[in-house]
Amino acid sequence: GELVPGLFQVQAARDPGAAAVVAEDGVLSYAELNARVNRLAHYLIGRGAGPERVVALVLPRSAEMVVGLLAVLKAGAAYLPVDPGYPAERIGFMLADAGPVLVVTTAAVAAGVVAGVLPDAGGAGLVLLDDPGTAAVLAGCPDRDVTDADRVVPLRAGNPAYVIYTSGSTGTPKGVTVTHEGIRNLVHAEREVLAMEPGSKVLHAASPSFDLSVWEICMALSLGATLVVAPPSALAGENLVAFIAAHDVTHMLLLPSLAAVLPPGRLPAVEFLGLGGEACPPGLISQWSGIRTTVNMYGPTEATVMVTLSRPLVAGGGVVPIGGPLANTRLYVLDGALRLVPPGVAGELYVAGVGLARGYLRRAALTGERFVACPFGSPGSRMYRT
Repeated sequence: GELVPGLFQVQAARDPGAAAVVAEDGVLSYAELNARVNRLAHYLIGRGAGPERVVALVLPRSAEMVVGLLAVLKAGAAYLPVDPGYPAERIGFMLADAGPVLVVTTAAVAAGVVAGVLPDAGGAGLVLLDDPGTAAVLAGCPDRDVTDADRVVPLRAGNPAYVIYTSGSTGTPKGVTVTHEGIRNLVHAEREVLAMEPGSKVLHAASPSFDLSVWEICMALSLGATLVVAPPSALAGENLVAFIAAHDVTHMLLLPSLAAVLPPGRLPAVEFLGLGGEACPPGLISQWSGIRTTVNMYGPTEATVMVTLSRPLVAGGGVVPIGGPLANTRLYVLDGALRLVPPGVAGELYVAGVGLARGYLRRAALTGERFVACPFGSPGSRMYRT
């Protein structure tokens, strides 16, 4: 099966005029988005981007960010999303730690919150998307689809697709490296329950530095839907309600605490609500029972966004389950000696399968501690201790 860049290209060829991204900085059709992505991908390849290399994207949630993300994936590299709203010290740490070959940003961002952090970004080359020189070079880049013939080396499913840093709440933030195969599996595993199609509108409200954004962007653009990018002014309260309603959003993935304060009655277009990121209270399901499909999901950053998916939830069901494993994912509840515990006995959840991250970037010891040999799988397989 195709990796995400290929799935996106299939959609662009199928319905080039359909809206791919709706954002404050413009509406892009699939054809326009693909052309911009291809130009930037060819340019990034010329600057050294490719498989097993990292390209940092220091950009706010925007059409520009979506272009950058897809271009890095098409070049075969892994994207490192850096929220420009983060404190300068955290941005500096992430860039120094990840050692990207390029840092893609804009002059406005570079001159603002991250001034002083970017120029010494570990020796990485700075790419200012709004610089007249860069714009002129990009205009001259080919807008044809990128193939392995263009890439530094061929792209493989096991190559990294993104590096997302954990919050660092338990110590130093760690860069989690997730593969192209993991994202492909996520798209295929959720395809049916989502019932996403051309005309569906997917809310993009997560910070680019949070892995829920991977779900929003890759699901929408791999399945031919429209990605609706929420501006900073519409992330909570009445503004968010008005934004979702005005854009007829059909699919969204939200924290339960955020979903709890939205009035479903004023959002009649919503067909699918995914809940994740924190425990879901039973009352929330009653509140949202009127929409077509509500599901609960769970997943650590150390796997591709999520590892479980519940069946569609119904009101009055009591404790809300996190669901069973996604396709090509295995879950084990084990004791301290890595033995399966009987039903009803508390243990620790371990995750195995193709969605597992490769590990922590440049932290072999920590990777070995948390990603351990799996006694239940084929020789060499690993599982993550959640």
